[in-house]
Amino acid sequence: MTPVAPLATLRAATWEDALEETLSSATHDGFGGDLIVHSVHDHVVNVQCFGGLIALAHDRLDDAPWTIRIPASGWTTLRAQAGDRVEVEGVPGDGHALVVHSVAGSVRIMLNAADRWTPVVDARTPSTTALRAARTALDAFTSPAAITPFGAASAQALDAGVERLRAAAMALLHGAATAESVTALIAEPIAQPVTEAARRLLGLGEGLTPSGDDILTGLAFLAAHPGFGLTAILEPVTAAVHDGDDSTTLLSLVTLRAALTGRARRRLHDLVTALIVGDNPRIVTMATETAAIGHTSGCDILTGIRLALDLAETARTRAPIPTATPQIAPPQGEFS
Repeated sequence: MTPVAPLATLRAATWEDALEETLSSATHDGFGGDLIVHSVHDHVVNVQCFGGLIALAHDRLDDAPWTIRIPASGWTTLRAQAGDRVEVEGVPGDGHALVVHSVAGSVRIMLNAADRWTPVVDARTPSTTALRAARTALDAFTSPAAITPFGAASAQALDAGVERLRAAAMALLHGAATAESVTALIAEPIAQPVTEAARRLLGLGEGLTPSGDDILTGLAFLAAHPGFGLTAILEPVTAAVHDGDDSTTLLSLVTLRAALTGRARRRLHDLVTALIVGDNPRIVTMATETAAIGHTSGCDILTGIRLALDLAETARTRAPIPTATPQIAPPQGEFS
């Protein structure tokens, strides 16, 4: 039931620009503009929308896909609970607003155009020297020990899964040397083992975003940067994610879909820029920040990035770097 308490209004600190299209769709006639709170954590409120998630996050966290950052001064007014109704409003001449209705009162979050964050895919090509130096720097960041029996039991399967994916991806990338185009290459049976290897990693491990998913996120995010020469990997991994709705968590699926289009937390964008230009001190700084994500998620993402760096270095000597990223259509009904 909508509370009678006065409506509080906040201005978002930042919001990711992909939300503009998502929120516009949510205000179309026939949809009604009503969403629901999916889950609540210490510094994040996840709102379910079109089978995906919009994150309302404390601004101590960095920018991220489909995320609205809330200033610390207003965070305590957002006392949402799972199941609360969230309304999308169109604001004439000013974009959109989200109104979270909870028993503690309603909060309107204004999204101003000036506060938009646009993640950018850096298309520059790193040198082989930069790739090797980055790989060495990231070797220091290993995943901590599992904290659950399931996590411990999954560790060996994760290692085997990564090696299976490495072999399949390497075969696919080396096949690019004789393919007329990336589009032709990914249509060949040689791409299928990548899909199968990625599918076997989905949902494997512990956490809100299981370790296997986080590894795929790191690999996919780097592959979405065309200068690394890994774009042929995107389509088969996308196929695995598209079929993985029942294999893992919604949060993982949303994160993976973003990574496949070159979108991730701001710290990961900063890390990739440092990798490309060979700025080792900056690599260590941003890798340290990445490793701080969750209990194992950040380190697992770095494992995926290390795998991508290995593939980028070996593929470079055997295959041309594709000049364009394949167009990847999101699953029907999902964010674009």
